[in-house]
Amino acid sequence: MKNLVRYSVIRFMPFTETQEFANVGIVIHAPQSSRVLFRLANKKFGRVSQFFDDLDGQLYSNAIEMFNFELKRIQDFAKGMSGKELAGFMDEVTRQREGFLTFSETAALLTNDSLEVVLEKLFEQYVGRSFHTKAHRETLLVKSLKKQLDGITKYKFTKSKLNANYVSFELPLVATDSVTTKAIKPLSLYQDKPLKLIDHGEFWISRVKHLLNSKTLDASDFLFAIDRPEYKDKNLEAAFNSLQDEMKSLGVNVYDVRDLRNIENFARFESEKAENFKLAH
Repeated sequence: MKNLVRYSVIRFMPFTETQEFANVGIVIHAPQSSRVLFRLANKKFGRVSQFFDDLDGQLYSNAIEMFNFELKRIQDFAKGMSGKELAGFMDEVTRQREGFLTFSETAALLTNDSLEVVLEKLFEQYVGRSFHTKAHRETLLVKSLKKQLDGITKYKFTKSKLNANYVSFELPLVATDSVTTKAIKPLSLYQDKPLKLIDHGEFWISRVKHLLNSKTLDASDFLFAIDRPEYKDKNLEAAFNSLQDEMKSLGVNVYDVRDLRNIENFARFESEKAENFKLAH
């Protein structure tokens, strides 16, 4: 017989104005078995320091320690509760409140697994693996590149929507000096299947083609910053090489995301170079 398990993801959200958060734990309860279990990430969690690079690390460490104490208190208080009483109590515990650590909406599943196994699976899904996704890697790349570029050009690269005739879409790093507009798209190509790799690359190649065909950008003013893993699979390697060739055929700049010298050189505007030349004389 399958058992009902209800769970919430614990989120660390230090800056409410941006609504960015990192998953740092799971709390689960089974109304029919009268049990509440939880698991939190370690006090030193690389995902947090990478994602919130301007955050004091001690803030997270202190918050997770206090939350661990609070969840143990809740766990003890819930002993003896069951059914609707336990479900109602946990709904109150996990409702939205102000604070660095918050809960997601409660979800439910039916399972034959023990609560301990369910907890480990959910923790791995939401906290362990989730930050290795392509989308999250690209978020980190954008943050890292923006921080780097802010130090070498006065024209700030920010998220911006560009129009290409009948379509418009957002790019993560766009800057202009009122004469020229430049755009950078960090592209993580960490994929386990050639088709997934091709689909992700082709998606952005198609968008860039719209920008170039509409004359919104010159090819020389667009850059793909590629996050390329070391492929052990020959088919993945072949898919990557095909994508890279297709990008280069557009005439745009294509550099490895770690090639900061060429990326910084791309990011500098001619107007800045002219100003520096005048100052030198």
